[in-house]
Amino acid sequence: MPQFPVFPGVEALFSVRTGSHGVLRITGRDRIAFLTRIMSGDLPAAPGAARTALLGPKGNLIAAAVATVTDAEVLLECERSRDEALLAALDRYRIADDVELALAERGDLQIVCTEGAPAPAQPEPGGHGAVRNTGAGYVRREFRPWYATTAVGLDGSHAASGPSPGLAAGGNGVVEATGEQQEYLRILAGEPRWGAELDERSLPLQSGLAAHVRLGRGCYIGQEYVARQAHRGRIPRLLRRLAFARADVPAAGAEISFEGAVAGRVTSAVGRPDCWNGPPALALGILSADVPPGAEVEAPGGLAARVAAI
Repeated sequence: MPQFPVFPGVEALFSVRTGSHGVLRITGRDRIAFLTRIMSGDLPAAPGAARTALLGPKGNLIAAAVATVTDAEVLLECERSRDEALLAALDRYRIADDVELALAERGDLQIVCTEGAPAPAQPEPGGHGAVRNTGAGYVRREFRPWYATTAVGLDGSHAASGPSPGLAAGGNGVVEATGEQQEYLRILAGEPRWGAELDERSLPLQSGLAAHVRLGRGCYIGQEYVARQAHRGRIPRLLRRLAFARADVPAAGAEISFEGAVAGRVTSAVGRPDCWNGPPALALGILSADVPPGAEVEAPGGLAARVAAI
């Protein structure tokens, strides 16, 4: 039987391995001070984990990451396509610091599927995860050394016994998901991806990465620009999830209209996998902040969708 991560209040049905992430290992006497000075997130006491990011001087994104702190090292987990860029950027800022940087073995990102809602409804103080009601189910993120896990509960979407329809069991009881299945779960969880929702022009507060930056305290690269955007009181564009009522999938880049005016564009979209429940199609998109969660918007071809916050 596979060893599932423990999510309070839920029982895991199966685990989906969705591919590997890059992992950087940071060691040396000054590792905590160095990362606190350079990166945008707070580092927890060991053992612990938290979201963070490396930003450019103007607050733009270099890489989003999860930092896992142990007594001997800090592990930075990021998208596999960004691990070398993150390593090179950190190395440029290392001057007189007693810090060693190295690429580590890449670890899997897993999605743990359940039939119930994760509990508690809010993250525990100092906890590693967070629970969100997606409108189609519940998502809980939890971070561990070497890999991250996402618990997804979809009401009625999985069989009462055995793996979910449409998924084939792989080695050690871990379910191997197709690219379409992986994409559906990623979008449901609201996880932005480099090259789709994210690039080197992305700003954390409008890209679904607000949890990766600390506001109102501390200094880090790009902090002035993040604080300026936060304290303006209004962020003009935000990453949102769209649940479509029909199985037609809009193209990436398609315009999204709200009340007759163009309000944004689709960044990723996917149809519901065969034998699954949930919205017939899902998308992520960058929309005007004037479009509230719960609003109905429209993609080309008369495709209606309901907006949800990330």
